[in-house]
Parts: sequence; structure tokens; C-alpha cells
Amino acid sequence: MASLWRKLLWMVVGTAASKVVRSRTRKAMHNEYGAPRLPYRVRRRSGLGTAIVLAAGTGALMALADVLSEQGKDAARAR
Repeated sequence: MASLWRKLLWMVVGTAASKVVRSRTRKAMHNEYGAPRLPYRVRRRSGLGTAIVLAAGTGALMALADVLSEQGKDAARAR
């Protein structure tokens, strides 16, 4: 039963932290009128090129994680 309460406590703490971070980020990224603080040139760059770079970076990160996972399995088998 203690495990359940611990999980619930961490869920509440995580939810509160996430809410605080989101609100602080929103305040930092927008002015008091709700307009973005970034200049127009930066806001305009969220196009296909950005999506491709993000997809490639995610793929590379997942491939690295897969390689490291396989190396860990091989090392465990060698013992």
C-alpha cells in the first residue's frame, strides 16, 4: 500500500512541476499582450526543413540507444 501512495505522491509532484514549468515558459515566450517575443524571422523558420532535421535527430538518437542497448546485452552475455 505504501508503494501506491508513493506513486500517487510522485504523480502529484510531477503534475505540479509540469504545470509550473509550462506557465513559466509561456510567460517567458510571450509578452503581456500574448504576442510572441521572438522576432518574425525566427518564428518563420518552422517549416519542412525544421521537421526533417528534428526527424533525423530523433532517428539518430534512437539508433544510438539501440546500439548501446545491444552492447549492454552482449556484455551481460559475456559475463
